[in-house]
Amino acid sequence: MWILWVLIVIISVIIAVTIYRRYGRRLTERQIIASQQIVNKGLTYALGDLGDALYLNSDKYISSTLVANIWGHEVMAFEFVLPVSGVQEVVVVRQAVNNALREYAEKNNLQSASETDMALLVTDVWYDTRISELHIDIAHIINQETAAYIRDLRKLNQPV
Repeated sequence: MWILWVLIVIISVIIAVTIYRRYGRRLTERQIIASQQIVNKGLTYALGDLGDALYLNSDKYISSTLVANIWGHEVMAFEFVLPVSGVQEVVVVRQAVNNALREYAEKNNLQSASETDMALLVTDVWYDTRISELHIDIAHIINQETAAYIRDLRKLNQPV
């Protein structure tokens, strides 16, 4: 009789863990989608005035991909790949985009989970000159996982 109770408890625990994981995964996916839309709109806003200065080729809809899967499931960092006709200094690109993102965040009252960083922050900028593309990574610092990601990048001596 006690074996039956043990089996019932084990099966109940397995069912509870499965439900919890599915719910948590869906919640994270919704958070990623919401954050990605904010970052996409922020960069679209930023490039409105910077497109010519960054030698952008296209006015296509801006989209991004999640870049932080290796860092953790709740890190909200996204990469943009933009076709360009020329190369600007990376420092200039980073500063110009960060300034525009700061303005966008202030206009839209975006809050940061970090005490030292703004809500939207360029984490990496580089050119693939073989195919004339500009890569910009942007973090949406909406949670502690993303704030920790930024701290980790700084520890790795990345110019965030």
